[in-house]
Amino acid sequence: MKPFQPPTKELAGRILGEVDFPDRLIGQKMRMRMGPVPVSLYSFEEVVRFLEEDIPQMDLRKLQVWVGEKIGDKDLARAIEEISLREMDEPEKLLHIRGLMAARLGQSRRIGRLP
Repeated sequence: MKPFQPPTKELAGRILGEVDFPDRLIGQKMRMRMGPVPVSLYSFEEVVRFLEEDIPQMDLRKLQVWVGEKIGDKDLARAIEEISLREMDEPEKLLHIRGLMAARLGQSRRIGRLP
C-alpha cells in the first residue's frame, strides 16, 4: 500500500476534531465477566486509542464509512476497505488499520501546528 499524501489543513482539522453525537462511531470492548461493552467514539484519536485495547471489536464497514463520510478522508477509507477484504483474521486487520490511522493522526498533528 502506498503512503498517503499529507492531509489538507481542512482535513487535518476534522481528523483532530470531534464529531457530534449522531455521527459517533460505536465499538465494543470485550470484558471478561460482562462480555462485549459498547463504547461511543467521538474523535479520530479516540478510535486510534480504542484500537490499542486488548480485544477491540469494530464493524470495519462502519469504520470505513465513518472515516470516509464523517471525517472526509477518502484515501484512508479506501485503505481500510482494502484491508477489510484481505484474507486475515479480524485482530490482524485491526492492527493494520490502527497503524494507518495512527500515521494519519501524526500527519494531521504536524499540519495542525503549522502557522
